[in-house]
Amino acid sequence: MNHDVLQEINAEPLFPVQSDQHIVFGVDGKFKAHALITILSIMKHAGDRVYHFHLISSELTPADNPRLARLFQGSRHGVTLHHLPDQLFATLPVTELFTRATYYRFLAPLILPQAEKLLYLDADMVCINPLNELWQIPTGPGAVALVVGEIASLQPVLAKNAGLRGERYFNAGMMLIDVAQWRADNISERAFTLLSEHGRNFQYLDQDALNILLEDKVTFISPRFNTLTMLAHDDRGYTLDVPAETCLIHYAGADKPWQVWNQQFVVHHYRDIYQDSPLSTMAFDQPANAQQAKRMYKSLFRQKRWWQAMLWRLKHIKMRYC
Repeated sequence: MNHDVLQEINAEPLFPVQSDQHIVFGVDGKFKAHALITILSIMKHAGDRVYHFHLISSELTPADNPRLARLFQGSRHGVTLHHLPDQLFATLPVTELFTRATYYRFLAPLILPQAEKLLYLDADMVCINPLNELWQIPTGPGAVALVVGEIASLQPVLAKNAGLRGERYFNAGMMLIDVAQWRADNISERAFTLLSEHGRNFQYLDQDALNILLEDKVTFISPRFNTLTMLAHDDRGYTLDVPAETCLIHYAGADKPWQVWNQQFVVHHYRDIYQDSPLSTMAFDQPANAQQAKRMYKSLFRQKRWWQAMLWRLKHIKMRYC
């Protein structure tokens, strides 16, 4: 990442605020709306704290501003939009699940050099308890960030696949970053080089790169600050909730709470915020492929909505074979 590219990033402070607590999201067009749910949930549990939120994207438009205004008008919190060039990271690998926006997290410490710490969050998260304690945890000597491990049973496999020396592997959806240490270690620049040279061999792209570069340079903290929640389609999945002490629910995986076929109990944390948000008139995602249609009709059968279930069963067959 050279200086010329950084100069192309245009910062637009919509609601300026004086705060040393920065929370950053990197989003594409599909996730920019859902980041607002995460932001609103954090604001609801902020207490006396004042947060400065940042949205990094190449797909923010003036049409987004009225929605942001409804969210922040009269609030003590602030938001800055960081507009990126369309082709930034065009040479780095992407997958169906991981778009170029997955690399935007690397920009956060570069565009906020004045910050002591910043909290990077994925946009598929909901805050259900205050984050005060998180900001008070020391990063630790030589550590670059506070992180939470991936699901314990998966960590050894993910670590081996990434070529780590040990068996600990963290989820990059939540990182409380020591900005000065990150920049001193040139983490962003080294990550871009690593991904350019070897990224196509990585299953989890930027997350694998971060685990390689930050092995032994992060402090693992309680899962309550990044409670990884997979929306399972079984009896347990439909009744399970997160522990009461959870601060951040992370709806990891392909299934998300804004998809209409997901009716698991734990999605209510997202949907409760959604109902009181500027997004409340936005329809949930409908099934777009055979796998999603299958989950839709099974969900409808579970709800005993027989006719709708049969209709989606037929749509599933059509999607699968046509």
